[in-house]
Amino acid sequence: MDIFDTINQFQKLSPESIQKLREIIFEQKVPRGHHLLEIGEVDQFFHFIITGSGRVYYLKEDLDITDYIAMDGQFLGGVESLFTHQPSHKAIELTEDSVIQSFRFSDFEKLCDEIHEIEALGRKLSTFAFLEAQRRIESIRFMSAAERYAELCKKYPGIANRIPLKHLASYLGTTPVSLSRVRSGIQ
Repeated sequence: MDIFDTINQFQKLSPESIQKLREIIFEQKVPRGHHLLEIGEVDQFFHFIITGSGRVYYLKEDLDITDYIAMDGQFLGGVESLFTHQPSHKAIELTEDSVIQSFRFSDFEKLCDEIHEIEALGRKLSTFAFLEAQRRIESIRFMSAAERYAELCKKYPGIANRIPLKHLASYLGTTPVSLSRVRSGIQ
């Protein structure tokens, strides 16, 4: 699944609009551990993971906290920095060797100004991202660590074999020891 397959799920685009998007998107193979964004940089690119996985994380009192996980067929970016053009307090790291498609966000914004259906796509993607963030907040507030882990495994089958336990634990708001207990059924 590439970016155009996913885009098509949100907004049907004309062949002309698809061609305009193709002109700003580039594909690359990137190794595990590579940072697409470092803390303190201003993010300029939005990414789509064709295969592989990545995470957005920040440091708090020398703790590495995973804020977002993306896997095959998902978008990944330093959204706050992209929108505000301010240095990011988060970083983006690939957690597996990955094939990604990327585009300069300013180029996408120009296409939104020029082509209504691409603007509609941008709005629909933003709405989707907002709803995903809301679901995440609610899961942290209302679900136990075991319930959050079960939901994560349902959403991302096989995630426990692809993302290090310490990153999954911090994403779920728990410790690696607690997550190990959840995984083994000892709660």
